Amino acid sequence: MRQLGHALGTLLLLLAASAAVAQLLMVWATGGFEAVSLGRIWYNIHANSLVGFQALVESSLGPWAWGPVRFLLGIPAFIVLAVPGFLLWLAGRGRSRAFA
Repeated sequence: MRQLGHALGTLLLLLAASAAVAQLLMVWATGGFEAVSLGRIWYNIHANSLVGFQALVESSLGPWAWGPVRFLLGIPAFIVLAVPGFLLWLAGRGRSRAFA
């Protein structure tokens, strides 16, 4: 289980790095900061599924639940991916044996 967490954390950190590169390229191309968020990426890939996900969240949990989800989808993607990725990577790494 620890190895799975470490592998998933590494994958999320790699995705966060690629999102950070995309963010830097966006800043370079436009000359200004425009957040590359998970919601924007999701919308560009398949907008209808994002609308369906909103309906699912609102019908399953209630209309109040869409606000926090929308907030998370608006945060830059590299932050949303890096934080849980780092925590999973940290929790999944093996214990080091110092000078044993």
